[in-house]
Amino acid sequence: MSSQTIELHFKEIMSLVSRMKEVKRKFSSLAGEEMMQIISSIQAGWNSECADILTGKEVKIVSMLLEEAEHLNALAEEMENQAEKMYQREIINVRLAFTRNYS
Repeated sequence: MSSQTIELHFKEIMSLVSRMKEVKRKFSSLAGEEMMQIISSIQAGWNSECADILTGKEVKIVSMLLEEAEHLNALAEEMENQAEKMYQREIINVRLAFTRNYS
């Protein structure tokens, strides 16, 4: 594998990691801020036992969404770490192959 191919693959993976982190940020923002505003407005406009049950379930769902967003971020970070390690190893392998003498 050439160093150009290694660079290309590394950039593709890092681009994917970047997109995953952006999805996590958007997901967290949507679930955290916007959903809680919606839940608050529903609760403010609807006072009953059913409203309390509904908002409790909605808060639980938001909590689950935020947890999944954190899992996505952890996955992106692990991909980034593994990609960097793999990149370094591949570059070393290319350098070794280039300098290897088979006489």
